[in-house]
Amino acid sequence: MKLLHVISILLFLAGPGLGEDIIFFADDHYKSLGRPELTASVANPVLVPGESILRINLANAGELEELIPINESGSHEDILQEMIAETKSCDALNINAALAQAPVIKVTTAQQNINVLPAGSAAVLQFNITTQKNASGWYALPLSLDYERQVDVSVKSGEVFPLYEAEKQNFTCNVFVSGSDQTLHIFGISSQLYAGRSESMSMAISNDGATALCNCSAKLLAAPPFYVESPAVLLGDLDIGSLRVMEFQVGVDGNAILQDYQMGCEIVCQEKSIIVPLHISLSDAGFLGDFARPVNVLGGLTVAGLAAFLIWRKGDRLSSRKRRRR
Repeated sequence: MKLLHVISILLFLAGPGLGEDIIFFADDHYKSLGRPELTASVANPVLVPGESILRINLANAGELEELIPINESGSHEDILQEMIAETKSCDALNINAALAQAPVIKVTTAQQNINVLPAGSAAVLQFNITTQKNASGWYALPLSLDYERQVDVSVKSGEVFPLYEAEKQNFTCNVFVSGSDQTLHIFGISSQLYAGRSESMSMAISNDGATALCNCSAKLLAAPPFYVESPAVLLGDLDIGSLRVMEFQVGVDGNAILQDYQMGCEIVCQEKSIIVPLHISLSDAGFLGDFARPVNVLGGLTVAGLAAFLIWRKGDRLSSRKRRRR
């Protein structure tokens, strides 16, 4: 009667809202509720024409919701081993990831494989791609994942018998190809970003084009593990050779991996909209704490220091122009 009662509860929990069948072995001692929850995001969504590596962060956000005892009779060792084995129901196993190409983006890497992605962990998929020289703008790259998950497990005389089920998920990886006629450039990124914290990021933008840009604003484009907490920054008019300092507040997820990432900065002007790539690295808090290494060159500068550097650079440019005229 107790077993029937537990099964009734499980069937109720796995009703039409969950769209999942509950699978039992005849001599089950435990049943776990939970499954893998895979998410995919592009670490470097801004590309340039030519050959490059596209990195995709794959995370498993699944978690064990409940571990329900069903049958308490039998070997104590078998029951304990089954309880431990049931906690792996949220792991994704034998993941095969395939990235499809777009009309102007060719994927030259074969299918990628990950043996196991435990719940709460993340991994990086790397694909070699070739982008045509005339490419510019947003493109969608389909990512398909085939994997297995443990739906039940039985233990007999100390031997574990897991039951696996095949799963499939599809994602769309949006990337932006920055054309070769880029006129805006960002440099002097000043920030230290740590997992699980929110910090400010300062940077400079220069107009190296042949025409002025009017009524400009800038906003950061970020994907997990980053999220932008600041609104768009008003820049005003960007004259030829002009420089501006921008500051944004950026948060980082607590489970972010220490690796190189990429953001995009979208500059919206009266004449056009331009997306400029930013290369970002996370700092390791470790024993260094707030004294960890900066993200990029000029990393130790404050906003005021960065502004002073820009004023010096602009003055140096003007002096050079005057010397050339003489």
